[in-house]
Amino acid sequence: MTATASDLDVGIILPQYGTAFETIRETAFEAELLGYDAVWLEDHFQSWIGDPRRNTHECWTTLSAIAEATDEIRLGTLVTSQDYRQPALLAKMAATVDHVSDGRLELGLGAGWYEDEYDRFGYEFREPPAERLRRLAETVEILQGLWTEEAFSYESEHLDVDLEDAFCEPRPIQEPHPPIWIGGGGEAFTLRYTAELADGWNFGTLDPEGFAEKLEILREHCDDDERYDEIRKSAELFVFVGETTEEAERKRASFRETHLPEEPTEPREFFLSGYVETAPTGTPSEVRDRLAEYADVGIETVMLSVPDATADGDDSLALLADELLA
Repeated sequence: MTATASDLDVGIILPQYGTAFETIRETAFEAELLGYDAVWLEDHFQSWIGDPRRNTHECWTTLSAIAEATDEIRLGTLVTSQDYRQPALLAKMAATVDHVSDGRLELGLGAGWYEDEYDRFGYEFREPPAERLRRLAETVEILQGLWTEEAFSYESEHLDVDLEDAFCEPRPIQEPHPPIWIGGGGEAFTLRYTAELADGWNFGTLDPEGFAEKLEILREHCDDDERYDEIRKSAELFVFVGETTEEAERKRASFRETHLPEEPTEPREFFLSGYVETAPTGTPSEVRDRLAEYADVGIETVMLSVPDATADGDDSLALLADELLA
């Protein structure tokens, strides 16, 4: 049976760059009122879109505030860098947010990619990427151990973290623990660790055909079809929507002109360019049809970044909700 956009869980990436906290909170309120499934925050200390010095609200403290301010919508990190917090600390932080939210946390975790941010704020950016990914895998093992065992000991090989009879009390509300999503598209390590350890997988910048290829590799890494089916597959997408196709295209062109140089030179600019080029763009029905193509190749959840959602008088979130959530 062919999947459709109505089969997707739909989340909103909150506008945490260049905004006030009140804007983030109001967007979360609106998303919950409109019936979206989740809201998500990215984990950065500086903006990766446009001017790095744009207001950038720290992920976990903001998430805790959003957890307290909302009632039903799920909330998560897309994705938190394994290098930015010691794993036992991250386990405690996440368990606390799970309690604040009454069991609504989704923990997205990644190896880290934003080298300029690492350098500026004093974190070691390990190369090759496999070094960061091995640390990611150990972080997941530590999180799962602390969340599920009364006493947990661990001798890490890559993290320089040794735990002896450590514990996380209170444990998270969700059992056996909050879902862990791994973000990234690396085929040799990221997708293999997803197959071995994660509850969900997330990536962006690809068209549906690109996701189909990644999902086939993920399937190959899984022990069997049952394990593959257990993993929630998701796409992070920018979306530009308007009452007309022309209006939506103007929004995309304006965003590109504001935040991207004519010739990208930095990794973050190439990254953003990929998101803009693959962004579903058009009327609500046109966006729905494009999202259906992602569903048809096996994507089950979409996390939508809607750059115009906070503009005065813009009704992008309502337009999308009317089409996708009815």
